[in-house]
Amino acid sequence: MSELDEIYELLATESIDLVELMNTKKKELNITSDRYLSRLLGIPKDTLKRILARGSKKVDIVSIIKIANFLQLDIDKMIQIYVSSMDAEQLAQLEENKVNNYLVRNFDLEGMYKMGFIEDKEDFKKIELRIKNFFKIDSIFQYTYDVGLPLYSKAKTNSSDRMRTMWLKCAYCQFEELDNPNEFDVDALKKIVTKVRPYTRLEKKGLITVIRALWQAGVSVIVQRYLHKTAVFGATMIVNKKPCIILTNLQNRYDLVWRTLLHEICHSIYDYEDIEKHVYHLSGEQDLLMLNEARADNFAHEMLFPKEKLDFISPHINNQFYVAKYAEDNYIHPSLIYGFHCDRFVSDYPKFRRLIPKADKAIKLLNTDVWMKTSFDSDIQLIKSKLEFINEE
Repeated sequence: MSELDEIYELLATESIDLVELMNTKKKELNITSDRYLSRLLGIPKDTLKRILARGSKKVDIVSIIKIANFLQLDIDKMIQIYVSSMDAEQLAQLEENKVNNYLVRNFDLEGMYKMGFIEDKEDFKKIELRIKNFFKIDSIFQYTYDVGLPLYSKAKTNSSDRMRTMWLKCAYCQFEELDNPNEFDVDALKKIVTKVRPYTRLEKKGLITVIRALWQAGVSVIVQRYLHKTAVFGATMIVNKKPCIILTNLQNRYDLVWRTLLHEICHSIYDYEDIEKHVYHLSGEQDLLMLNEARADNFAHEMLFPKEKLDFISPHINNQFYVAKYAEDNYIHPSLIYGFHCDRFVSDYPKFRRLIPKADKAIKLLNTDVWMKTSFDSDIQLIKSKLEFINEE
């Protein structure tokens, strides 16, 4: 509990009169003259009178320390006593100050402004209201423990930590609200993985079709825009004992969306217990779990386009017709061949970039851009309908 919280607790449980304490101490020390008291404390008589009469709205800390010394109180107790004598207006200012400091410590206001989540990074009242409405909470202080889950407890956090935390909390809230009714079936999940490859050829409906199958196996998938100062391609978290996968539009590449999905499925199958213990795992950034990312990458590679096939086609990679035919014969979208090839030969990416479509079409049905909505659950029913039924858009 912070010192300010202790002060509020004190206000709710007891009231200590500063004047009464001063009079008691004066009597104990045989002090009968306010002028003498003023000289003893080193506080001008008129200033001391205003402090005791609660007529001074701003009191310097030196005067508080001097009075504390006189009353033989430690400074924290003295501040508590003084605050307990404040009027409603002064207490409201303290509360506002407490809120403002909480906002700065727990949110990257600059990042939130750049992404369009808030309209003004200096209007703290509007920022507080925006966050409370978005996460559907009554008090801004509920954000730490009542929104999604507490994700870190570091004494010092940077702007990336704060943005990442907001991103994860938002996703967790959505998964709770989606509340997938299907039991998690790991065997069904393993079967789905073996059948994914042909759906990559369907740029518009392939991804949503696979995601619907995953939903039936108890695995929920959403698309959530990555945030300023984060570099997350995907994430896996366990909500209500079921794997939940978040895909982002980072780099906006069609091949990467599929590879990220298979990467996260690997974690869901083989790292379930570790993720459940730590709640979430990020792909694309370091996190606390240190899971085997190479294994997950290899899993995605093998499920989509085995390395021996890439070895075969690489010498012909400049023959677009040959690559297209080989992709068709292997039931895979050509962009995945180019994407895997460019992993090996990074300098080739500019040459083949035009042959890798953007991910927009694939993620369109689930990409509701939650950050521009009034609250995190604004489109939950829409998302749920997309997961439960094939949409013909």
